[in-house]
Amino acid sequence: MLAKALHAANEFLRVNAIRRMLAIVDVRASEIAGLVAFAAIFAVFEGVGISLLLPILQYAEGGQTAIIEGAGAIWDALRRLMEFAGLPVTLPVLLLMAFVPILMRQVIFYLNAWYSAIVAGRIGVRMRMATLDAVLDADPEFFTRQSAGHLVGIVVAQTGLAGAAVLAIIRQLTVTFLMLLYVAILLALSVPLTMVTLAFAVVVSLVVKTYVRKIRDFAIESAGVTQEMIGKVVERLGMMRLVKLRHQKRAESERIGAFSETMRAISVKQARLGAMIEVTADPLLMMSAFVTLYIGIDVLGMTLAQLGLVLFVLSRLNGKIKEFNAGRQAISQNMAGLLLVQETIADAEKSNTIRGGEIPFEGVTREIALSNVSFAYPETRAADGSVESAGKEVLSGVSVTIPVGSFTAIVGRSGAGKSTLVELLPRLRDVGGGSVTIDGTDVRRFQVGSLRRGIGYLTQDAMLFNESVRENLTYGLGFEPTEEQLRVALEQAYATFVYDLPHGLETRLGDRGVRFSGGERQRIALARVLLEECSVLILDEPTSALDSESEAYIQKALAGLHGTKTIIVIAHRLATVIKADQLLVIEDGRIVERGTHEELAAKGETYQRLFETQLLA
Repeated sequence: MLAKALHAANEFLRVNAIRRMLAIVDVRASEIAGLVAFAAIFAVFEGVGISLLLPILQYAEGGQTAIIEGAGAIWDALRRLMEFAGLPVTLPVLLLMAFVPILMRQVIFYLNAWYSAIVAGRIGVRMRMATLDAVLDADPEFFTRQSAGHLVGIVVAQTGLAGAAVLAIIRQLTVTFLMLLYVAILLALSVPLTMVTLAFAVVVSLVVKTYVRKIRDFAIESAGVTQEMIGKVVERLGMMRLVKLRHQKRAESERIGAFSETMRAISVKQARLGAMIEVTADPLLMMSAFVTLYIGIDVLGMTLAQLGLVLFVLSRLNGKIKEFNAGRQAISQNMAGLLLVQETIADAEKSNTIRGGEIPFEGVTREIALSNVSFAYPETRAADGSVESAGKEVLSGVSVTIPVGSFTAIVGRSGAGKSTLVELLPRLRDVGGGSVTIDGTDVRRFQVGSLRRGIGYLTQDAMLFNESVRENLTYGLGFEPTEEQLRVALEQAYATFVYDLPHGLETRLGDRGVRFSGGERQRIALARVLLEECSVLILDEPTSALDSESEAYIQKALAGLHGTKTIIVIAHRLATVIKADQLLVIEDGRIVERGTHEELAAKGETYQRLFETQLLA
């Protein structure tokens, strides 16, 4: 895995990959232009300030205004301005005039830092939203390959690193711009000294490159450890009851501590390499200054004023070289996060195969029909390309008609394909063969959003957020329900007990509704589905984990809805579906029996076995 990540990181450094990430986070041309413009204006004031220093130094050295009068257009303009203002041409006045562009440079520096922070914030938000959008659009198979903890780490932690890497790349452009400015000024002052400076800069770059590569390798390793640690923490927190029951507190603490220790060791190595860059680069840059000083005095015979200006520009250039190397280090340290985000987005986009149609779904008026439907899970591969699980066919030749307003039950052993079958209706999955139609229209022609809003789906584990009852009931509703609408939905779901809670509908449910029993959670979830006023209601194992009293409430709710909605129920506990209009018995992905409870109890072999097993139990 690490070898693959290293290879991918090297590939990622190519220009096309960087362009792709800039496109993903939607780095606008105006933002890049703004950063470059600030750098350019900063460079202009920097250049003007530096250009004013040489005549000032020459004036201070010789004390003759004639030197200034022939110093160029800038000084001619300043001299005329001083004459117009009645200012004498003295050293204090000249220094004040030179100070103005330096002051303006610092103002631009402040504005640039402020704008950079704004752009950095925008990049971080867009990076996180692009990642989250890609993940939310992905098909269910994507989530079988990725753990919740891994995705939490990507969206929360790695997107921050990725945004920092993108911003560092953009900032390198502005630093490069200023470096070129200083090189141009040095060339104007002395070509030989510029060549010496560039030679040392190349040596520094080659030395730093070795350390930067090692820093990138450690950053990739650190990102992998971080992801694994976040995954373990999220998983263990979700199974805290098991951790306590198995008395594994110490073991889990030691496990997370081992990850933390590994990250600490990697951080120390990165810090040591960063220090090595400073230790190696600074003496080389200092040596370049000494060599420049020697050549300027002994070889070129430069005046003290000229040499002083060269050394000043050289110090500014060396500062930018160090900043450029620090930028390379920042990119390398954050590149692993950028790589992980890119891989996650690419994987999610690849698995997003559900494409919506143009027709809005307005409910069922005649029937739902499945014609010769087949479905197989795709083959999954590990990071090294090996097959983790072969493609498995779970549905084959399924054909059934479900009349509007009817109650259809689907029964069978675990793994028979029941849940996969009902997931085809709201297009959580798409058929591999055959068709699913509603009133003669293939479901693939409907708009995905309107289709899913028109199909209520209640799972075995009630999906509730750690928010108030009201927020859970209205989640994704699309409109603000009245108190009467809320009351009716709660009554239909036999969930009016929420009004007796200390804060009524404003009571928080706790993580995944942990403050309530399984039956209470299921009834709240059912009320949410009913509030949508959907025409199709799918219940996947709604009572399998409930006690008899809670099951009775769900049965009453179904009885009250019978005839008003098209109901499809998957059930292991057959008592829930005895009154269904039709029962479908699925085995090995095929419908092997169908009929009413009475018909199947009398002649259905598979159904009889299931029924008798539950009676004996």
